[in-house]
Amino acid sequence: MNAQIDIDESHLRVTLHGLDVVWTTRRRMILPLEHVTGAHLDPHIHRHGPWLGAGRTDALLDYAVAAGSMVVHGRHEFWDVHHPDKAIEIDLVDEAYERLVLEVDDPETVVAEVNAAVAKFVAAV
Repeated sequence: MNAQIDIDESHLRVTLHGLDVVWTTRRRMILPLEHVTGAHLDPHIHRHGPWLGAGRTDALLDYAVAAGSMVVHGRHEFWDVHHPDKAIEIDLVDEAYERLVLEVDDPETVVAEVNAAVAKFVAAV
């Protein structure tokens, strides 16, 4: 099951489900919106992800999994991705992770919602 992203006026909440909780050792992350700098899609995420079980690949493999805390290209990141074509990236500051890479049901919609919430928060400050 994909990550669930919920946003209110001051926080972004990430909830993981199923075996992803075991693989990542996390069920939920709550981040203040002031630490979220934005979200985006990377159509080439499959080329530079830390894929477990499949190695580094240029193919979108259904059995490739990237899960948990890791250092990727010198950055502290949190990944929960099975299908890279449904992954989004959320950039952070002043957090344990510099970036979250999460598989979600509707990537375009979630990216738009995160960016709108960040813009609204910044405008209110």
